[in-house]
Amino acid sequence: MTDQRTITLRLHADPAWIPMVQGVAEQCGAVFGLDHGKALRLTMAVEEILAYLAELTPQTPLELNVTPGASHVDTTFSFAARDADLWAMNITACGADCAEENLQAMGLLLAARMSDGLEAKRDGASVLLRLRMDRSYPGLDPRRAERFTPRGAASFRPALDPSLIKEACALATALYPQSIVPPDFRTPGRVVDRILGGELFGALAVDQGGNVCGFMTWEPLSATSVSFCGPYVFTAERAAVARGLTEHLVGAVARTPVAVILSRMPTEDLPREEFELLGTLPLTDADGASAPLNIWYRDMREDNGLAVWTHPELNAFLHAEYERLFLMRDIHLVSHQGEQVAGRSVFATSIQPEASQALLIPMLDGADASDTLRGHVQLLASEGYRNILVHLDLAHGWQAAMAPALLENGFQPRVLLPHAGQADVVVLQHVGS
Repeated sequence: MTDQRTITLRLHADPAWIPMVQGVAEQCGAVFGLDHGKALRLTMAVEEILAYLAELTPQTPLELNVTPGASHVDTTFSFAARDADLWAMNITACGADCAEENLQAMGLLLAARMSDGLEAKRDGASVLLRLRMDRSYPGLDPRRAERFTPRGAASFRPALDPSLIKEACALATALYPQSIVPPDFRTPGRVVDRILGGELFGALAVDQGGNVCGFMTWEPLSATSVSFCGPYVFTAERAAVARGLTEHLVGAVARTPVAVILSRMPTEDLPREEFELLGTLPLTDADGASAPLNIWYRDMREDNGLAVWTHPELNAFLHAEYERLFLMRDIHLVSHQGEQVAGRSVFATSIQPEASQALLIPMLDGADASDTLRGHVQLLASEGYRNILVHLDLAHGWQAAMAPALLENGFQPRVLLPHAGQADVVVLQHVGS
């Protein structure tokens, strides 16, 4: 359902509308809480997208929606196109000579780099471009902390008090390695807004003296799964606090349609006996030290099975994982069989510099998928990213069919995440990185 505060424009892909769209974007950005710099970037990004679409699909009907989120502003363009070449959103799209080689793509590239997130979705002839602009928040002042002795037994409650949430973010950042603390914790105001706005959920442990003893957060990963971070424990009595936070998470999720709980950033305090190990990603931290990440999951209800797609080259891996996890799946084989693949491939890139990690998510398939992947790997490796991952959603045959392009570029399947997308998700990791 569309947010009641959404501003909607219906227009055509015509550069004559650029001044109007600029004014709407600037005004919406200011009203929806962006500072002047962010509102200006939103204005310029929207201008570039409209100019791009006016050249790509002249006079095509468009719908523009600007919607405030809890900590960001979403801007979407929806339109119809037989072959929307969105290749410019790849981080490798333009080198030094881009302006000479691909003037049309330059506008979308600029919009992608001015925003805090730009993604494309395609369903037949319908294309959706979503641009996210985050609100600005002050960073956390560095502090030192030590685990303390609690004043009496801790109680567990939903994280709703802004002061306690901000204190918990500060303590987690001070006591745990950066690689297992969400980047948002370093801007606690964003965490408060996301929790109170319903985008993120959390549990707090508080002792009888009112001190924050522990914190845990979770958020939807898909319609039937959530991913969690933590538990983060700030007292010397770690086991009891960790168990209480985990039980609070399980109790809260049990009242929802969620089928699976998955770890995103688990800590050593997680009660392992209550979860099953999906696998381990052999990650490396920013300093080059080994930092393996265990991924845990817990079923919340009986799994009645799913239909999934796989390329023959991933078939053995999937069969072994489904057998190990006792998951019922109807596995259908898919591969390219000479059919034409229109357009060029696009991969969204989500980066975490502090963890030296880059995640590639397929957005559009194309005949140049192998070359595009190779370019991404070369660029990311040259910029020092030690952990390059890809997520394939097995609900989509076209994503599963990209397996050969991934394998020939040095990726290997590492972990299967049940229900993490529209169906299960396979995590592949670039071995050379």
